[in-house]
Amino acid sequence: MSDSQAIGFLGGFLCAIVIILPIALLIGAVILRAAISMFNKLAGKGSGEEGQDLVPEPSMLKAMGILLITGVANAIIGAILGAIGAATGLIQAGEGGAKAGFDLTLNLISLPFTFLVSSALLAALLPTTFKRGMGVALCQYIVTILVGLAIGLIAVIIGLAFAV
Repeated sequence: MSDSQAIGFLGGFLCAIVIILPIALLIGAVILRAAISMFNKLAGKGSGEEGQDLVPEPSMLKAMGILLITGVANAIIGAILGAIGAATGLIQAGEGGAKAGFDLTLNLISLPFTFLVSSALLAALLPTTFKRGMGVALCQYIVTILVGLAIGLIAVIIGLAFAV
């Protein structure tokens, strides 16, 4: 690797850390707060003044911190599952390696583990129970999927508009 390539890589890494990560955490924090609000409405409990059955909605900064911790934990789980897959021969490098779409399979395999870890971290970082943390995590997945579908639909519409 030449010096210019190393500088380019370092610049790209710093850009990702300084610019992209805070923006992604901010978007994720909005989604997390929406998921908590959705869960509280669906649960329908604690409508009185006490609100003891509701999951408390964190501040934006706390929500960003929760997402950062959850993301790191889920990345570790993904690395462990990837190492297990490589050790057992499910993942192979080179020509005989994983076929196209196997990354999706690994993500689907890791989904239950990341769901449980996300639920546990939500329960620990928000003063709530594990059961409610699971509900919030499920609502977070639903909101994320809906946002992704909306963005995809907008991209398709824009693509069709410019294709004509």
